[in-house]
Amino acid sequence: MKNDLKVYVYPLQRSAGDELQTIDSVKVKPDLQPLYDYLVRRGSSCSLITIILSICRYFHATRSSASPLGTKAGTRRCRRKLPRSLAGAVSSDTKNVKTDPPAVIAEDLPSLITCNPMADREHERQVLRKYARPVVHMRRQHKLKRLALVFGAGISKSFGLPGWSELAKRIAGDRQVKGREILERATSRTSLPFVIELLFQHFRKTYYEQQDGRKIPAVEFENRAAANWQRICAKHLYKRSPRYFSSAVDRHPYLSELLPIIQKTPLTVTYNFDDFVERALCAKKSIDDKSRGFETVTNPWIQFRRENGVVYHPNGVIKSELMELPADKFIFSESSFAQQAVGSVGDASFLVNHFCKNTCLVIGASLEDESLRSTLIWSAETSPGNFHYCVHFLRKRASLTKADAEAIRRANFNVFNLITLFLTEPEIAALARLIDDTQVPDDELLDVADEEGVPLVYKYYLTGAIGVGKSETARQLENLSVIDEWLEPRISILAKPWDELTRKERDRADAWIVNQFKLKNDKLRHETLGVFIIDRPPLDPLAFTPANARRAKAKLLLDTICPRQKWGIVPGAVILFTGDPQDLALRVLLTGRDEYTAERLERMQKDLCGLYRGAGVITIDIRGMAVRDVTKKVAEMIFFDDYREYQLSKKLRRYT
Repeated sequence: MKNDLKVYVYPLQRSAGDELQTIDSVKVKPDLQPLYDYLVRRGSSCSLITIILSICRYFHATRSSASPLGTKAGTRRCRRKLPRSLAGAVSSDTKNVKTDPPAVIAEDLPSLITCNPMADREHERQVLRKYARPVVHMRRQHKLKRLALVFGAGISKSFGLPGWSELAKRIAGDRQVKGREILERATSRTSLPFVIELLFQHFRKTYYEQQDGRKIPAVEFENRAAANWQRICAKHLYKRSPRYFSSAVDRHPYLSELLPIIQKTPLTVTYNFDDFVERALCAKKSIDDKSRGFETVTNPWIQFRRENGVVYHPNGVIKSELMELPADKFIFSESSFAQQAVGSVGDASFLVNHFCKNTCLVIGASLEDESLRSTLIWSAETSPGNFHYCVHFLRKRASLTKADAEAIRRANFNVFNLITLFLTEPEIAALARLIDDTQVPDDELLDVADEEGVPLVYKYYLTGAIGVGKSETARQLENLSVIDEWLEPRISILAKPWDELTRKERDRADAWIVNQFKLKNDKLRHETLGVFIIDRPPLDPLAFTPANARRAKAKLLLDTICPRQKWGIVPGAVILFTGDPQDLALRVLLTGRDEYTAERLERMQKDLCGLYRGAGVITIDIRGMAVRDVTKKVAEMIFFDDYREYQLSKKLRRYT
């Protein structure tokens, strides 16, 4: 355009029943199509607007009435990484632009669609303030390659793909299927997989009748019918998919921010039939990457060719025109779902193992999906201490009451081991940036956390009398960062009863035990990110020491852990387990230590309760609770209760 002229226009929807005209759906004159295609491919379009190419001569006199006053743009803001020179777009079809009544003045639009890094930062701050512990947990898991993404239909809807219900309607209306009457007869209680099964069987019968009595081998007929059925499904699945996919990825509310995570994650699970995640990986891959940038699998048991960027479709995948992907599995009907449910090939057990071995972030998926529900429930039973995250999408921040949000949170946590994050689209994008250190570097995250007064390291010390089950609980919570009671192999003299040790052996045992607390404290002092479970805080040895010797033991602990008082004992929340001394004594008997009687364990428990009192101490009475119940209780405290630290150094100094 002459003199770098730019005209900004909203996406156009002439009436409520008309289709929204966007960069992908707008029609231009045939002679202008090559130029239009070139401009879209080179990225000269802004993701918030429709570009209509022609010649603009009267920019100053034109106004857009495409959207009512106050209407938000139909798509997302420009990504902050988009070059400023590409932040605008050109429109010149002034013949179709109404000037009366005026709704949005053209020159006012740049302020609405210009890249806005300040808005990005504010969303990041909001997410960090509200979900600091989930953020630091997932960020650390991502660094360790233990974070896995799980996608549902919600992530594809932004590309214009239909949901299950809409797809069923489109297939039923296909001229080869002619199944609208089947949909009309189906009741509201009829499941969509069963409706699809009815449509397929109707199509199969019709297809057979079209053979006009020709004798076709049964295998050939079934294969031809299945192939035609998949083509019908693909036609309606991708009917309104974007023509310019790379540009569509940029306009997606949060996929661009998720791609760097997918690229570094060993396995991403998508329950969708489309291949848009793979196409996005290919479109946005690194220049140095000479491969396709991804690997698609429908059989999870084979060895993968790639170490990361592998996308697994449990329900199979319908190929788009531009990709060559496996079509050996297509789970779309009632019978195919039933075969998957009974585990005919064991894929369900693979998913359970995947959920048990990783921390998963579920985005765009419905918990009404039977496959996902069963996987979550099964993995929660198998690994009760492994918790995952689920994004509950909010169109607006105030679209859900606190009571409803709390009910959803508790239900998801208790049934599925899911920690629910209530987020809008910009906040989902912010969450992805916060998880990935290439988008928000560590030093930048530290600065934001300092400004907001949000800690990035959370420490939880587990303590209690012998036999109370704290170590077993810690083992169940291995998806967090667990620091064991002993960091080195235990020395042999610790197997003897304390009363039978000589003075020299006691000194040696004391020195070794105290050094273990020093090693744990040194490790914690240098940690900058994560949620940590520490088996036994450094004050515990005082409960195993006679009252007249505690002052000397406290001095030994303080001098060893904090030499010359250069640093202190790392503070943290203390979770104190208590139980019935009789039950504890029976548990200890199983380990062969019969010297710990119920009376002795009761005294130990009272001493520990005396050591840990006040702010920062949480007490859990485990009586009548199984290990999984205790684990869940601890996890609920970690992720939902206010975090308050117990000042261990201050308490230890009182004994010296």
